[in-house]
Amino acid sequence: MGDLPIRFRKSIRATIEHGHANTLSLDISSTAYYYLKEPRRGGSPLAPVAERLPRPDEEVYKPER
Repeated sequence: MGDLPIRFRKSIRATIEHGHANTLSLDISSTAYYYLKEPRRGGSPLAPVAERLPRPDEEVYKPER
């Protein structure tokens, strides 16, 4: 699977199992890319660097149980 494309049209959700019954406390990261058929201008500008830095003390996602 590693280098094969995963195709989707609007959105995608990926989950990572970590340990038996998902009980391990781990730091996990991922990167996603998307490709346009042609270059386009006019997209949203990047947020300032300070807003893009990691915030390890902030809870971002709480999985549904």
